[in-house]
Amino acid sequence: MRKTKIICTLGPASSDFKILKQMVDIGFDAVRLNFSHGDYDGHERLIKGINEVKKLVPRKPALLLDTQGPEIRTGKLKDDILLNAGDTFRFSVKDKFDHEFGTTINYKELIKYIKIKDRLLVDDGLLEFEVQEIHEDIIVCKVLNSGILGSNKTVNLPNIDVKMPSLTEKDIKDIDFGIIHNIDFIAVSFVKTRNDIIELKNYLKKKNKDIQVISKIEHKKAVENFDEILQVSDGIMVARGDLGVEIPYEQVPLIQEQIIRKCNIVGKPVIVATHLLNSMIENPRPTRAEVSDVSNAILSGADALMLSGETAKGKYPVESMKVLDKLCTETEKAIPCRLDEYGHEKTKTAKHIVSNAVALCANELNAKAIIAMTVTGVTAGLIGRYRINMPLFVFSPLKKIRDETKLQFGAFSYNLNIDGKTMGELIKTTISLLKGKKYLNPKDIVIITVALSGNLEPNNFVEVKIVE
Repeated sequence: MRKTKIICTLGPASSDFKILKQMVDIGFDAVRLNFSHGDYDGHERLIKGINEVKKLVPRKPALLLDTQGPEIRTGKLKDDILLNAGDTFRFSVKDKFDHEFGTTINYKELIKYIKIKDRLLVDDGLLEFEVQEIHEDIIVCKVLNSGILGSNKTVNLPNIDVKMPSLTEKDIKDIDFGIIHNIDFIAVSFVKTRNDIIELKNYLKKKNKDIQVISKIEHKKAVENFDEILQVSDGIMVARGDLGVEIPYEQVPLIQEQIIRKCNIVGKPVIVATHLLNSMIENPRPTRAEVSDVSNAILSGADALMLSGETAKGKYPVESMKVLDKLCTETEKAIPCRLDEYGHEKTKTAKHIVSNAVALCANELNAKAIIAMTVTGVTAGLIGRYRINMPLFVFSPLKKIRDETKLQFGAFSYNLNIDGKTMGELIKTTISLLKGKKYLNPKDIVIITVALSGNLEPNNFVEVKIVE
């Protein structure tokens, strides 16, 4: 049973039902809908496709909506433009701009913030421009490196703090669309402060929706304000594409390590994304560097890995899934237990102590599994960080808690109906279900941790049990 969770981005390459079914059979845990591309009709078709596949398989992938956010992008071109170092190129903030060596840019306020000698990095930094002249609605630049400019490419402005809202009008409309289609997660692009997340959570509260919010760390400000962002987020995504343009690329590996560790400490899921198997967009096999990168992310403590272009537009979406699945399964064999690493923390809450006790018991007794009955998910999240060599089965009456496990390392969730049940009946029900699925056998040792509310007695305890 693979413990690392996999997220696949849906797109033209994975929209065919047959392809989608093959990918689900290999085993992804969530699908990403990238709202930087496509329209509502296209997204609706993708959602319909995944919902049809769900009916045929036991695994029920979650839906993750990835907002476009305050992205700055170039305009649409009739044809790609070949640029050579030293060329002069123009960006216009008007809606239309007809020039052989120029294109539009979708942020009209850019003129206010840009200065002579500032740099514009386009298409994830593949093209670099230096500002030479600034006019009323045109920015004249010098091309610093040769390449091809296509339509609708991202624009990054290193060290320029433009004042743009984290949630745009488009994002709100996209989120409303997602709510109608029962999305499970929202990944928020270009988060800068905790207030960006609080604003979205307040909006969801008004809509009476309790959807998991994932903060994408892809801006310099997000790195600086990470601790406060983590505090209010349900999970974190290390979005290495834009992050590697916003900050010096040589800093990305260490920042990724720091983010993963901080997420592990508080028991919140962390996703590593972008360029995992990027060469497989065109090639049937990954590079050795990509293989090492993926493996190291898992060993560092990543809960989930996300494929982007590999499954959205690549030539080998199914093969990419197979490669990532194999890499995860093989690397997990070498993940060390982290009881020593997290077992001696100076600051501990009751939940930290309980999670440590559960993990310690499970490890020392060589338990077959851990069963967590919960309405908060906090202890379950903390147990996962110890990376003990057994699955964690989370039973909860709350959909939000069950959804959360779809991005948590080693956790697998089931619905728990507690109405009118005694604690003994609940324990019997959970063990019976896991026996039926061949996860447990008679004489297996299981560790049961319970944190439920209501009239159940007792409703907060840890028990060691031998399966009958």
